[in-house]
Amino acid sequence: MQRSSTEQQDRLHQEFSAALDLLEKQNREPDRWEEECLSYALGAMACGLYLAAEVELAAFARPPEERSPEELAVLAKKPRRFTSSMLRHGLDYVMKRQSFDVPPPAVDQRVVRAFLGASL
Repeated sequence: MQRSSTEQQDRLHQEFSAALDLLEKQNREPDRWEEECLSYALGAMACGLYLAAEVELAAFARPPEERSPEELAVLAKKPRRFTSSMLRHGLDYVMKRQSFDVPPPAVDQRVVRAFLGASL
């Protein structure tokens, strides 16, 4: 049985919040890899790209030794952009927006596949 989009949204919101709670419990900000994954997941949720959000949240949970050294090198050259507080604020915004049943923007499925291909 396929989950409804509401159930999927709720689960993704909980997973995202749990990721931020973990960082808070560890008393630290996300590292550059985690920040990238969480920001992409948040953007995907805001656009209704739930599969892409799932991929990014799974990547967030990837242990450091399983992260691509090439991707880490690229990320190391990029400036930090988001704090845990900013990401939590973004999640609150997305959740409120979705609670008003504002539909996400229409997205071509080819864009989704291209995004997922780039994230793997």
